[in-house]
Amino acid sequence: MKKLATLAIATLLLTGCTPAGEEKVELVRLATHESFYISDEQITEFEQSTGYQLEVITLGDTGSLTNKLVLTKNAPVADVVYGIDNTFASVAIENNIVEQLKQVNYGDVCFNYDIDWFEKNNIQPPTSWRELGDSKYKNLVVIPNPNLSSPGMAFLITTHAGFETEAEVFAYWRSLRDNGLKTTSSWTDAYFTDFTRYGGERPIVLSYASSPAAEVKDGKAQSKSLNTECFRQYEYAGVIKGGLNPQGGQAVIDYLLSKSFQESLPWNMFVYPNPGFEIPAEFKEFAPPAESVIGEDLDFASNRERWLTDWSDVFDN
Repeated sequence: MKKLATLAIATLLLTGCTPAGEEKVELVRLATHESFYISDEQITEFEQSTGYQLEVITLGDTGSLTNKLVLTKNAPVADVVYGIDNTFASVAIENNIVEQLKQVNYGDVCFNYDIDWFEKNNIQPPTSWRELGDSKYKNLVVIPNPNLSSPGMAFLITTHAGFETEAEVFAYWRSLRDNGLKTTSSWTDAYFTDFTRYGGERPIVLSYASSPAAEVKDGKAQSKSLNTECFRQYEYAGVIKGGLNPQGGQAVIDYLLSKSFQESLPWNMFVYPNPGFEIPAEFKEFAPPAESVIGEDLDFASNRERWLTDWSDVFDN
């Protein structure tokens, strides 16, 4: 009997069948970046409403996420992706890894500064990213590396949009380099390790216009965004070509676009929902979208590799 039972179980495992009376739950795999957040309640809501079991696979920052999906496109590690943005969308499209990209949210990449640090050190904070090469901000600035991070790439694009000539762009980059700019492998490292709000030594960090909402304490802002000449970043979701469960992947996208998920975005991931959904009062007061954005009209898809090479030539030599 024991041998027969063992054979029966082995047969079920090999055939993928389930015992009579038990319904098989189909798995759907979501690849995303390290800043993605979905609550247990939302996972339950998704699974109960769709019948799919959700597995979330975290693949680093946006750049790492995109590059890993490219490297595994012949044997996809997931069925759907969330978190490819407009700075990396061309990489996904050129490598044919997704069926279609649908906008899920947006955020404005801007520098943030630690209000208390500047007050205690009696230093006037910057009013624009253009000032960050000034000697009074020496060794005070940290950004994620453009080669690895979408906010970093967004800043690189911003500098090209902000100057008339490439000579001016290079001169600005060199001023940052000579002024002690620090680069990290990800936004998470820049913000939660090097930013003074979290015990680091850099009071100016490349982040988002929405980030100060997370720093409000007792109704008072603790950080502020430089809200002009920022880069507007759109994040997308897409069904991965060759994935095992494209129908489940589409169900994930439908949920990400639902009212339930959209209205959770500001507090869960500190990004703004798609148009038509409400932004919380605290965001309107302390972390509104940027007053002005630049760079969206540039052909950064075609120039991407050259610009990154130029950046590396300045900062790695």
